[in-house]
Amino acid sequence: MAKAEVRISEKLSEAHTLPSWLYTKPEVLEVEKREIFSKTWQYVGHTSQFTKPGDYITTEVADRPVIVSYGQDGELRAFYNVCTHRAAKLVEGEGNKAVFACPYHAWTFRLDGSLNRAPNMDGVENFDHQDFCLKKIKLEIFESFIFINLDPEAESMSVLFPDLFNHVKKYDMGSFKRVRVKETICQSNWKIGIDNYLECDHCSIVHKALVSKLDMNLYEMAMYENYSYQGTPLKGVAGDFALGQGGRYYWLYPNTWFSFDPGPANLSIHQSIPIDHRTTKYVYTTFFKTDVVTKEEEELMAIDELVRKEDLDICEVVQKGIETGVHTQGRFSLTENLVHQFHLLLQKDLEASLPLQPAKSSNTL
Repeated sequence: MAKAEVRISEKLSEAHTLPSWLYTKPEVLEVEKREIFSKTWQYVGHTSQFTKPGDYITTEVADRPVIVSYGQDGELRAFYNVCTHRAAKLVEGEGNKAVFACPYHAWTFRLDGSLNRAPNMDGVENFDHQDFCLKKIKLEIFESFIFINLDPEAESMSVLFPDLFNHVKKYDMGSFKRVRVKETICQSNWKIGIDNYLECDHCSIVHKALVSKLDMNLYEMAMYENYSYQGTPLKGVAGDFALGQGGRYYWLYPNTWFSFDPGPANLSIHQSIPIDHRTTKYVYTTFFKTDVVTKEEEELMAIDELVRKEDLDICEVVQKGIETGVHTQGRFSLTENLVHQFHLLLQKDLEASLPLQPAKSSNTL
């Protein structure tokens, strides 16, 4: 694998972007799963999905199957969806169960992950049920949103994302209702979607209908250690605009963003989940303040669909361009500081396995 491209400088005005091979080589994604996705907080659900003991959902993070379970004690827990006997997957989908029963040898596990019964183990010497509990995964509830981290030593979200959602916390985020989940496949590397989201230089070109309603002269960006914020009000609105009177957008490293769009009070959680090195699954989870979707909310979702389609199309165009081999490494404009931050974070997490060479000067590759 070629590594001749230069490292990303901490100084935006002289920095190069990530080299193109990080978007095209299959082996890069395997490193990213190990060094990034297995060590970062990933959104998996909302507390409204768990109303009674036994409720559960399943998902995957970095190709690892996961169960999130609501216990008899009212505690939400996450486990690997892997039987501790012979490693079969325990359950699929979501629903409600009193115990999790393995479809292979009928071992059962309680909602807290402890082994309930191992029917084929009678007479086995020194067999201790405590040694065969489900393997637990770190879980945190952040403003009613459920995140997990496969790294047992991971710092808490409150440490990594201090003051997140400061602009919108006063609107009682726990009262949002989850009304729709939609998945879309994009034929581009997962990082291209994040690059696109973290700058708005393209907005007046690609998103003309959306931008026509916003006051782009008041567009603001703020960068924090592990996340960033973008926002702007509707035309004619100024100051600390209320929910729905503009757009507020929060990106959490590496692949999750929370969008509060103009219109009725709303939230969309966007996840960029790699399928392979050139294919990404986007998962969009939409929330409103009521369970019944109004006509105004339907119109907002239609606008969101248009914007997402515009972004998807341009991301696929970029992937095709990168795969020509003509493009090797770009430069940042001074308004792409949030993309620059993303690339620096990636470089830090990947450099032990995928090192880049330092630039000899700001003008040479």
